[in-house]
Amino acid sequence: MKVAIFTEDTYAPKFIKNVINRLISEGFISTKIEFAKLHTPSLIKKCHNVRKVLSVVRDVDRILILIDKENSDEYDEDRDVWRHLRNLKEQDKRKIVVIATEPEIEEWICESLDIPFDKTGKDLERKPSKILGKNHNYKKSKLPKYAENLDFEKLLRKSKSFKEFYLSLKFKDQETQPSSSNQ
Repeated sequence: MKVAIFTEDTYAPKFIKNVINRLISEGFISTKIEFAKLHTPSLIKKCHNVRKVLSVVRDVDRILILIDKENSDEYDEDRDVWRHLRNLKEQDKRKIVVIATEPEIEEWICESLDIPFDKTGKDLERKPSKILGKNHNYKKSKLPKYAENLDFEKLLRKSKSFKEFYLSLKFKDQETQPSSSNQ
C-alpha cells in the first residue's frame, strides 16, 4: 500500500513513519507500506493546503491527514477538513483518512507512559506536550525518537486517534474498515 502523510508540523511525519515501521516490524501490520512522500507543509493546519493532497491523491492508496484537535469544542472535521475536499471524486475521498489527535499527537506518548493530561485541550498547562516538556525534558524536535516509547497494545485500548490510525493502515480498502472517517 502506498501512503502519503500530511501533518501540521515538521517533526510529525518522521514520527509517523517510525511508528508505522515499528508496527510492521512488531507484526501489528502485515501490509507492505511504501511511503510516497513525507509532506510537511508549513501550514496544513486543518487542511488549508488542500492542493498538496490533491496533487498526490491519484498516486497513492492512502492519504493520512493527522491534525491536532487542540480544543474539542472548536474542532469540526467537516468544517476544518472535508469542506476543502468536497470536489474530489468519491473513489479519491475513500483514500483519505483524517486522524484528529486529542488534543495533539503527544497524546500517544502520554497514554503509552501513563501520564495524565487534559484531552479537551482547554487546560493549556495540561496539554501533553507541555507536561512532557516539564517532566521529561521533551522538545518537539525529539518527537520522532518517541516512537520507540509507544505501547501499541495500550494505545489500541485507550486512544481513539491511534486506533483510527492503526485501522487505516491495516485495511487497504476503506470500505472494509470497521469505522471510516470519510465524509
